[in-house]
Amino acid sequence: MRRFEAIAFLVAGVVAVTVNAQRGVALDVIRNGRPVAVVVVETADRPSNVGRLRGDTWDDRRAAQVLVEWVEKMTGARLTVVGSVPPDQPAIVIGSVAIKAGLKLDDIDSPSQEGLRISLRGDRLLLAGQSGIATTRAVCRLLESWGCRYFVDHPLGEVYPKVNTLTIERLEVTEKPSFVYRSIWGSQWSGQTLWKVWNGAGGLPLQTQHAWGRYISKDLFETHPEYFALRAGQRRAGDWYCTSNPEVRHLFAQGVIAEIAKGTRHPSISPPDGRGYCECAACLAQDDPHLIEPSSGRVSVSTRYVDFFQDVARQVRQAAPDSILNFYCYADYTQAPSRVTKLEPNLCAWLAPIRYCRLHRIGHPNCPSRMQLAQLVEAWAAIAKNLGYRTYNYNLAECLVPFSMISIWKHDIPYLKSKNCLGINLETLANWQIYGPHIYLSIRLAYDPQADADAIMDDYFEKFYGPRAGPLMKQYWLDIDRAFVDLNCHAGGFYAVHLVYTPDFLKHCRDLLERAAAAAEGEPACLARVRMAAEGLENAAQYETIRQAMNRGDFVTALQTYENLLARSKKNVEEGWGNHYTVAYLERFLGPQVRAGAAVTASPNRLISVLPDKWRMTYDPDDQGVALGYNKKDYDDSGWHEVLTYSKPLDAQGLPDRQTILWYRTRFSVPKTAKRLSLFFTEVDGDATVFVNGQEVGTSPKKRVPFEVDITSAITSGENVVAVRVDHSQITELFLGGILRPVLLVERAAEKK
Repeated sequence: MRRFEAIAFLVAGVVAVTVNAQRGVALDVIRNGRPVAVVVVETADRPSNVGRLRGDTWDDRRAAQVLVEWVEKMTGARLTVVGSVPPDQPAIVIGSVAIKAGLKLDDIDSPSQEGLRISLRGDRLLLAGQSGIATTRAVCRLLESWGCRYFVDHPLGEVYPKVNTLTIERLEVTEKPSFVYRSIWGSQWSGQTLWKVWNGAGGLPLQTQHAWGRYISKDLFETHPEYFALRAGQRRAGDWYCTSNPEVRHLFAQGVIAEIAKGTRHPSISPPDGRGYCECAACLAQDDPHLIEPSSGRVSVSTRYVDFFQDVARQVRQAAPDSILNFYCYADYTQAPSRVTKLEPNLCAWLAPIRYCRLHRIGHPNCPSRMQLAQLVEAWAAIAKNLGYRTYNYNLAECLVPFSMISIWKHDIPYLKSKNCLGINLETLANWQIYGPHIYLSIRLAYDPQADADAIMDDYFEKFYGPRAGPLMKQYWLDIDRAFVDLNCHAGGFYAVHLVYTPDFLKHCRDLLERAAAAAEGEPACLARVRMAAEGLENAAQYETIRQAMNRGDFVTALQTYENLLARSKKNVEEGWGNHYTVAYLERFLGPQVRAGAAVTASPNRLISVLPDKWRMTYDPDDQGVALGYNKKDYDDSGWHEVLTYSKPLDAQGLPDRQTILWYRTRFSVPKTAKRLSLFFTEVDGDATVFVNGQEVGTSPKKRVPFEVDITSAITSGENVVAVRVDHSQITELFLGGILRPVLLVERAAEKK
């Protein structure tokens, strides 16, 4: 008879668990392929089965359903569900029936009511939680004791032993989550799926979205325009308010109280997205001119908004003392306020570091952005009773290549817990082929920040990929993790990808995957999981092929590879483990460059040359470049920085990402026979104005989109000079700026008459 010791699931990172396993005291559930025990649920709809339930239903019946279905996966036998405890048959007693049978839960102190307990008493296993989700999670803990895991929210992610006998050893489990709010979600991955519940999502219903529009009616603009933000000398109807106005504060607080009364227990009071900050004298006077938002160089508006939130919180607490009001620390109100020593206790400040490096952990010593973020966390923690962390569980505008946040979460989640953090909100794209391990780790650690992250990952690699392929896949993912940890670049989007996925590193990763696939032969599920990861690596290889082809002006190869990559990405979405944002971001951030380059170099046009990778560059903070002659052919630029353009972003060259004007200059020659010439700019981060030999020849229509300028009238025989003024005063992506992709010299076919 095969027995599974309950202690086996502790590596998965559960919290406050007491487990006793003693041989000789056990309950047989399935014996030789036949059910021995029954499942008892008070709300069972009929004696022999549990009907299909809605995906968002979490109650005792759903917990029983999960148990029955997974036991059937393991053994082929289906347990019977009954409504009361039979007097003479072993039973797994779930939820309210278990509580009536003596299982205590009221001694588990869980603010989110998610405590759970499992107790084996003779031939009865009592199992329940303080909520429907907690009861379902208790079932999942029982399943984990048998070796089951749910690693990926897809059928490929279900891991369970195939056995004909299941036995429960002496088992005592008490558990509760650490963070009281744990949300993991993303586009087309909303709601509480079983994967999320099993692995730790849940908690208090804290709202964190942009929310101002719901509290004060826009209709008031006609009679009270002074309630709304003053912008460029005019009051404007909308969701931005004049937060220094006492009447606005009262109306807003009343709106929040009304929302709570309608059932929103812990509402958001965050401003809208964007920059609609009021510019009236009273609001501006609240800002500290010495408090600067480093990502934009603007005066922070944190102080004015925190003063507003404090007033609203005091008013709301009178009517709803148990409600937590949540607000983002975001955009130009990310920094901790300078004139507040303590936040009201019913406020929760949600740090949303969208403008900070996404590739490194908080406080990474080689990442100035993340070191500044650590200072930010410390500053908010010093004044706030409650903190939350709302961040991206992926590389935001690039979701194509394998990217690992294992080291990030191993550090950041325990660190945040130590700084009064009560919740974590993980915006996550369910791209399992490129993010699988760290998605799993992130929610397990959110449930228990003190869990052994290395043990969680070892368990993942061994069980998900199998004992033979597991060590190779562990090396594959941890080598990717180390590559990003060691990356001396912080650029967002696609622009640091090639610095990780060098030809040598691609070869190394491909070799590991091939060896893992060979090791997994004979284990179809494990082999399918290795092949899923291989799809992710192929994305990186194809992106690198596209990038190199563009850099040498070969847009035929770039386009062919791009179309193949796009088709594969769409197929991954159809298979259920890719995400549609991969397709959307390819079409938005790479497709226009590839397609435009292919069109401009197609016959009868002729590519003459790709301009050099290396240019001269300088910053022009006072915008004096034209007056100083930066655009002139004979200007001496020898004192400027010598920088790479398409092979490395400025950040990777140790140059600061300054929100200012940048000037670039280089030289090029044209054939004597050339007639109608143009320069094609594949991508420039900023509004570009192009000069050839001192003559302005054109501008970019929009930031970071391909554009072409006719230079026929400006060229001379021999050497020519191109100068580009780039207005990079507005951020479009992290740590970019300037020329990002190649510039082509093209001979245009003669126009038909």
